[in-house]
Amino acid sequence: MALGSPRLLAVSSLLLFALSGCGIGVPEEETPPVGTQAAEIRIANALTTRALVLNAIATNHDSNSLLGTTALQALFHPTSGDANTRRRLHDANAQRFMEYVVGCALREDQQIHYYDPRPGSAGVRQWRGQAGLCPMWATNPPSEDCLERVSACVLARNNAEGRRVELSMRGEHRFSASGPNIYTLDAKTRPATHVPITGVAMASFDACGLGESGAQRDCGWTPDGVGSCVPASTVFVGAGGPLSCAGPSATLGSSVNGPAVLRVCEGTAGCEHLDARNLGEATGTCAGTPAAPVVAFTCPAGGYYSVMTAPASSTTVGLVANVAAHPAWASTYGLSEQQVYAVREGAFYGNIFLPDELAAEVEVVEYRDGKQSHFKVEGADVVVAGSIYKKMFSCFDPAWSSGAAYAANRVCALPNLGANCAARVTGPCFASLQPPVAGQCDIQDGPLTPGDGDYEQCRDHDEVLWTQSVTTYLHAPCDTVTRERSTKEQFAQACGRGAAPLEPSPPVGELPWPFYPRKK
Repeated sequence: MALGSPRLLAVSSLLLFALSGCGIGVPEEETPPVGTQAAEIRIANALTTRALVLNAIATNHDSNSLLGTTALQALFHPTSGDANTRRRLHDANAQRFMEYVVGCALREDQQIHYYDPRPGSAGVRQWRGQAGLCPMWATNPPSEDCLERVSACVLARNNAEGRRVELSMRGEHRFSASGPNIYTLDAKTRPATHVPITGVAMASFDACGLGESGAQRDCGWTPDGVGSCVPASTVFVGAGGPLSCAGPSATLGSSVNGPAVLRVCEGTAGCEHLDARNLGEATGTCAGTPAAPVVAFTCPAGGYYSVMTAPASSTTVGLVANVAAHPAWASTYGLSEQQVYAVREGAFYGNIFLPDELAAEVEVVEYRDGKQSHFKVEGADVVVAGSIYKKMFSCFDPAWSSGAAYAANRVCALPNLGANCAARVTGPCFASLQPPVAGQCDIQDGPLTPGDGDYEQCRDHDEVLWTQSVTTYLHAPCDTVTRERSTKEQFAQACGRGAAPLEPSPPVGELPWPFYPRKK
């Protein structure tokens, strides 16, 4: 699903959910506006685990309680919102946490205004909706299902280093008993519009302002699709140009309403003109013919490339570029979400918004120096063994060579100590895939979208059933692991796939991570 600035943080769809208000009557089921239910369920995770588990909103008993029982607009209103909660926004991590809560909960056309009280940045700001898991929360208290959906989404979007990683999020939820599953899959994956890892938005996807033209400009581009290829092979990508300028030649692709330009980038994200990941760009192919581009490039070692399209002149309106790749043996273009995001991580589930289930307390304290007020965040430097959110859980896909180690690195700010974690690791989601044997979850492919591989009906270590789980898929197994801070051996162990049988569940206390096997 595609996820502040007016530009969204990730390529995503609107996941439109309906939920009931509490205490003020039951609102009618919300109907998705025509044309807004896209098929793509992608979102980025760049929330640091530290910001998730130690912030003065979620890790504060009073604000956590209010957040789980109050409409977002009322709670954070810049002048009339809860004074104590607004004071706690002196904590940068609290603001970051709320950015992700609102991003998961509300739609792209919704936002929550708040007042940033920090010196140097004081003023009215806004958090923007992105995924639409709980749109009614803007003006109504949330339901329990709503809180669990958002909790799973926020947990899925965390990683210890805050590295931006694109995720494919899958699950099961209908607007109504007879409606479609809102977690659908995109038939064609669009390249990400932000720099990999850092999440910096690319200027190439901004609108042009001066009538720029040509393939070297860094504005006015559109992400088109992702392709796979045989590494080191020569691949041609075109939007209406001939494969050869000498004599008759087949035309590769097409364009309508004006000539196009193309840019091809390494990996699954777009790129700028001077980016090292730029594999090639083109306007017209042959002299004396209308501009119709074909780009020839060498397939990178990773075996994936992304294509960007734009009109030859930024003033052209209505361009339609139909991109094709050649030869068929060397490349497949226009990959689906399932093809690009094929590595199943595991499932995330539980409820963050339970104030009596917190293992730490963070507060913003005001003190005065003469006539000047100062604010200090207290409690954010603690080290807590295990999970700070006692009712958040994660299970791992059995294909990981060391699933418990991978999961700990994924949900803990201090994974080597098994401390400051955002969830308890309960074990493998399924005990095995061949033959299928259930583990923490009773279902490994929910029936609403057959073939999407979502874990459903997942249990915690006390056999409590959670029904609002989110299953995440990655493009590559090691996307969430920081290479720079790991030896080769640690790196391989943390994100290896299928190299070893699933390890048995050791007794609690013998693992240096928050692994809580399910009680039998």
